[in-house]
Amino acid sequence: MYRFGLLITVFAHLICSTTTAATFSVSVDNATVLMGGSVTLPCWLSPTMDAEEMDVRWYRSDYNKPLLLYRDRKVQSSPQMEQYQNRTALMPREPTSSGLKQGDVSIRIDRVNLQDAGKYVCYVSSSQHYESEAMYLKVEVIGAPPILTLSRTEDDRVKVSCISTGWQPAPQLQWSLGAQQPLQPGGLSHSPEADGLFSVQSWVVCSSSESQWISCSVFLPSMKEDVKEARVDLQINSFTTDSGASPWMTAFIIALLAIIALVTAMVLHLRKTKMKKEEVALGTQEEESHLLTACDLAYSEDMKIHAVDITIEKATAPARLKVAQNGKTLRDNGEALESDCELCALGNTGFSKGKHYWEVGLRMPNVPVKQFWWAGVATDSAVKTMREQKSTPTSGLWCLYSDDKSGVHTKSESSHYIYRAQRPEVLGIFLDYDEGRLSFYDTKLGQHLVTLKSSFNETVYPLFNPGQGETTPLQILSLPQTTPKPNDYVLNKV
Repeated sequence: MYRFGLLITVFAHLICSTTTAATFSVSVDNATVLMGGSVTLPCWLSPTMDAEEMDVRWYRSDYNKPLLLYRDRKVQSSPQMEQYQNRTALMPREPTSSGLKQGDVSIRIDRVNLQDAGKYVCYVSSSQHYESEAMYLKVEVIGAPPILTLSRTEDDRVKVSCISTGWQPAPQLQWSLGAQQPLQPGGLSHSPEADGLFSVQSWVVCSSSESQWISCSVFLPSMKEDVKEARVDLQINSFTTDSGASPWMTAFIIALLAIIALVTAMVLHLRKTKMKKEEVALGTQEEESHLLTACDLAYSEDMKIHAVDITIEKATAPARLKVAQNGKTLRDNGEALESDCELCALGNTGFSKGKHYWEVGLRMPNVPVKQFWWAGVATDSAVKTMREQKSTPTSGLWCLYSDDKSGVHTKSESSHYIYRAQRPEVLGIFLDYDEGRLSFYDTKLGQHLVTLKSSFNETVYPLFNPGQGETTPLQILSLPQTTPKPNDYVLNKV
């Protein structure tokens, strides 16, 4: 009888131990990310245990529509929400984590957009137990630099208004009068925009005798180090007049008439040049330079006299980038990436002075226009840093990039804001190295998109990135070549 009782005790202990070992809880943390970036949604098991034989399901509101499903020791391609295809992967929440083996079932989402914000459920099940927990992802957007406008008040003071658009969440705004303490605004309001973002506007009244300048700064509460600021010199914009008309209105009308006259002259000149270009040769170097300086923001076929032939060397291209034999057609090879930066490639030609133009094809017959791509210029060291650290550098990169939800953005060493423009099918890129300008154009519509300004101090190379998971490749278009000009200087990339 004693032996029988002892066996029952041992058996009960084994059952309890097995049940305890099979029981676990799921822990999560909320996360915040800038739109367009990548984010890890943390989820882990407590106590620590091997989850390689378990099922891991991440979903939003519908259990049957996961954004990631891990089963039978691998990530399943189906079922999966369409909008998360090629954008999710299992990713440890800490560099020191061994992932599933230590019960870390976190996932990473790439190319985050506004629609990704909200609730996520981490669901983990074994043959004996299951648990789930919800977390929330907050998506933030850094808006456009503020725009200042000035007007004269009846008591001869200056009213300065500030507006900035494209923020998420609603940003904070701060006025500064010279180097003094922040000013209290006379008015402050936030307005929702049609795309779910926010705009902020405010105004103050001051005297030009109080300070040399005034500034308006806009920033997110969680990212005070990334401030968008605009300032205006009150001394330059301060003057008096004996006429009855407002000096600000007078200056505006004069400036407007001057702009109209200049634009009219440029249009007539360009038309005349186009009609005669088959009959007469181009003018002198000085005349050509003057024309391009006056029209550097307007798209012109004359830019193509600075066309350069660019290819990608397959031997130096990233391992996960597929490059056609001619070096001009790029796409990813279908493998999972830790970062889009792994697909960045530089052209074989670098520039250290002069003007240069090239075009990128973003659409092919019978396929949609490309959604994901990067195009611009970068230094060789900046691209190496991106590939090694899997992150965007703070300098040495000037480009446009596009995603599937929020459209075309600018990315440079000093700004990161949304530029609202129609998605181009052919992108024209014009580099004026000496003037520190990189301009982008929708060549099909003949429209200027944006110009990035900087001071280039080392050789830059054309930058290309075809994005991940698209059937449409990125193409470097071939343009007719002209005789090199004295002010153009190129370096072949070794």
